Amino acid sequence: MPEYVLDYFDELFYGPFFQGAKWIWMWVMQLSTGLMSESPDVFSRDTWEFVTGTLYPWALGIGVVCMNVFFMIGFLRSVSNLKENLTLEMCVEAMVRLVAVNLLLQTGLTFIRTFFQMAAALAGQVASFAAPEFYVNDNDLGAHLFWWLFGFGYFIVAVVCAAMIFLTLYGRYIKLYLLIVFYPLAVPAVSGGRGMDGAATAWLKTFLSNTFEIVAIALVMSITGRLIGGINLPEETFAQNFDGFAQAMQSVLYMILMATMVKGVGPFLNKTFNL
Repeated sequence: MPEYVLDYFDELFYGPFFQGAKWIWMWVMQLSTGLMSESPDVFSRDTWEFVTGTLYPWALGIGVVCMNVFFMIGFLRSVSNLKENLTLEMCVEAMVRLVAVNLLLQTGLTFIRTFFQMAAALAGQVASFAAPEFYVNDNDLGAHLFWWLFGFGYFIVAVVCAAMIFLTLYGRYIKLYLLIVFYPLAVPAVSGGRGMDGAATAWLKTFLSNTFEIVAIALVMSITGRLIGGINLPEETFAQNFDGFAQAMQSVLYMILMATMVKGVGPFLNKTFNL
């Protein structure tokens, strides 16, 4: 019998649930690996131009006003503090902060874009993994049992896990675009002096966490693929009759573990680096 006829019967045996699950999962994996090496300015040029050309200048104007307001608040707070005298050192420090904030506002986009490109380049170097084979090669009793009992569940698991990964990656880009807009609003707090620069510190931590989150996601996907792909099934004669079932369950475990770990990368980074 010709080989293409056997392939057709194999696909017919696995049914639409397996074919649909495999197509959705592999499409999301290919899309994910492609997105990892794209910085926000390349991912959506229209969105980047809208954020940097329309929203950012508007936020920058508000930030300049806030910078002057914070500077005056910090100066008046120092003058009204009767326990400490207004010294030359304090005035110099206030002026240094003011100059630093002006410099940061002028070079903000360059600074942000450089970090975006660094994270994308690192993620592109890491994301060189091969997903485990989803096609159950052993058309045995176990394979028949699995697809009769759990075929629809397999499809649901693939769709849900793929959607989780898809939304996590795309949601990250939305947060990065928002961080660009919020940058001129957070940095001016530095000009107010100690005790008022918490907004700038919080923005910096959030920026670093969300920017380099893609590198951690690439590491998670690479490690998870190799971990699940390296599991060796038992070689006993009885167990070989159910290799198809075991391979299908291995694919389910892989999808669930991958989606769960990708979803938890953000909280893991924040806890690890106290961001």
